[in-house]
Amino acid sequence: MELYARTILGWDRARLLAERPGPVPETLEPQFSAWIARRERREPSAYIVGFREFWGLEFIVTPAVLVPRPETEFIVEESVRLLSGGGEATSRIADIGTGSGCVAVSLAHECRTCLVVATDVSTPALEVARRNAARHAVARQITFVGTSYLDGVAGNFDLITANPPYVKDGDKPALSRDVRHEPDVALFGGAEGLRDIGAVLDTAAARLRAGGWLVMEFGYGQDEDVSEMVAARQGLRLDRIREDLQGIPRTAIIQRRDDSGHE
Repeated sequence: MELYARTILGWDRARLLAERPGPVPETLEPQFSAWIARRERREPSAYIVGFREFWGLEFIVTPAVLVPRPETEFIVEESVRLLSGGGEATSRIADIGTGSGCVAVSLAHECRTCLVVATDVSTPALEVARRNAARHAVARQITFVGTSYLDGVAGNFDLITANPPYVKDGDKPALSRDVRHEPDVALFGGAEGLRDIGAVLDTAAARLRAGGWLVMEFGYGQDEDVSEMVAARQGLRLDRIREDLQGIPRTAIIQRRDDSGHE
C-alpha cells in the first residue's frame, strides 16, 4: 500500500511516483511485508503507521486510543465558531474523554489564549495525548487529568467538548473487524449506548458557566434520545444538531441556561 511505502521510506507521494519504475528500495523490507500482514488481520492502518491526520494536524495514534475520524472534526469546527463569537480573551475549555487529544490539541492550536483541561480514565491514552500536545507545541495550554468526566476538577468552563462512548454493548459482534481493534472503554456506552452521553450532559449542567456551551458527538439514530435527554435537564438547551457529510445527525450543540432559565 502506498501509505505504508511512503511512511517506511520517508518519501512524499511525488517521489514515490517518480521512483516507482526503478528497483524496489532495499530499506522497504521486511517492514512493508510485516505491515501488510497486520492489515490483512484488519488492524487499522493508523495503528500500523502510528499516526492519523485530524484537523490538518498529524496525531500520534496507538491501540490505547480511538482512531480520530473526520466526523469528529465537527466538534472542533463548531467549538471554534462558538469561541470566536464569545468576545473573551481567554476561554476555559474541558475535553471529556480526550483519547489521543485530537480535539483538545486542535482547539488549543486554534485558540492560543484558551486553557484546556483534558480528562480520560485511561492512563495510556493520556500519555498519547500528552505526546500530541508536545508535538504541536500546545502542552502549556493543556492540563491532563486522569478521571471520569470532570470528577475532582475545580472550577467551571466556558466550553465543554466530548466524544463519549456511544455504541450499544450488544452491538459489538456487528462491528467491523477494524473497529474491534479499538479500545472497548472508548467505544461502548451501556445497553442503549446512552450511559456516557447522559453523564456528559449531567456534567455540563453542573460545570458550564451560564451561557456556556457543550459540543458533543453521538451515534447513529441517537438524535431523538439526545434531544429528549437535554430537554429533561432543566439547565440545558439544545441549540441545534449538526449532520455529518452523509446526512447523519452527529453533533449536538447545547447551551447552559442561567438560573433564571435564560440563555
